[in-house]
Amino acid sequence: MSGWTRGLNAGRMQAWRVHAYGPGELRLEQARVPTLRAPDDVLVRVRATSLNPLDLGMIGGYGARVLNTLRKLEGADVEFPLVVGRDFVGEVELAGAETRLRPGERVWGVVPPHWQGAHAQYVLVKNRWIGPAPRTLSDSQAGGALYAALTACAALRAAGLPPARRPARRSTRVLLLGLGGVGHAALQLLVCGGAQVVVGCSDDLRARATELGAVAALDRNSPDYDRLLEESGPYEAILDCAGAGGAEAGARRWRFSRYVTLSSPLLRETDAHGVLEGSLRAAGSLANQCAGAARAGPAPTGPCPPHVRWAYFMPSTEHIEMLRRLAERGKFSVQVERTYPWWEGGAAYERAGGAHARGKILLDFAVAPTHSPTHSPTHSPDGRDM
Repeated sequence: MSGWTRGLNAGRMQAWRVHAYGPGELRLEQARVPTLRAPDDVLVRVRATSLNPLDLGMIGGYGARVLNTLRKLEGADVEFPLVVGRDFVGEVELAGAETRLRPGERVWGVVPPHWQGAHAQYVLVKNRWIGPAPRTLSDSQAGGALYAALTACAALRAAGLPPARRPARRSTRVLLLGLGGVGHAALQLLVCGGAQVVVGCSDDLRARATELGAVAALDRNSPDYDRLLEESGPYEAILDCAGAGGAEAGARRWRFSRYVTLSSPLLRETDAHGVLEGSLRAAGSLANQCAGAARAGPAPTGPCPPHVRWAYFMPSTEHIEMLRRLAERGKFSVQVERTYPWWEGGAAYERAGGAHARGKILLDFAVAPTHSPTHSPTHSPDGRDM
């Protein structure tokens, strides 16, 4: 029996964890395998798990005040050591009495940010956060799918555009800003729902946008980009998946009904000023953004002025199952850039923090090492210990 196998049988696992926020804290180390605590708990042996921008932010303390408040509300006031990683694919190891899954089933799932994450050999989740993994997606594709796709579902819901439902009687025109992980998923969901989607993205992603069904793909670095954005409307909704923020809604003379952004100041404000004051400041920011949107021009439909909404990742059993069905019908795919073996997490985090990633970055926990992994910190893109 190898040391790798003995470690698992002894109730220990390898995990990427931080014991404090900031540079030099993320390390590969041994940890206890989580145990079932409730009848709807499921322990999953992780096969692949992706790196998301939220993971990088959380290592630096982003959102800590709100996340600690959520932990306290659930009676789990344990901040450190912290395991990041929000989505995964794997096999059920143990399942509580009230779960619908059984040991050995291949599943994909997500972990809310206030729970211990999936950058480890095992992850503990609630039954409602996982489901059978699509047979048509590889481990790398399935392991990098759900955090971005469920965030896209939340954005579509905020925009009043139910994801991938029957097409509306009249075609809905939507502007999608950005074609990263969330934008890639949102475009597919919008096309499945019958929307006409205009995409603003970098020039090298325009062909991919049209392949996925966009009616137009505009180069955001083109000198006439602003003019093309205005002339390609009016839009029922604008989805900001590029980090432009809500203030961008009033920056152009475009016509739209709803502007939905994934980049809100809520967690930043609560980190800086506390949960109560920070929430009030964030509410003031949203009011200002809505006022700016109203000044941009009249809404293309209805009496309501244009306004801004914020969207956040949210686990949903219904949407996890919907995405499985779409994937098995060939209507939903995931762009993977590279999968790293789990012990090379330092290189994976460095790549994920770079500015030019084109697709999901993943850690492969299914592969067994041919040598003893070095337990060391990751490194930041500029070469400093991270």
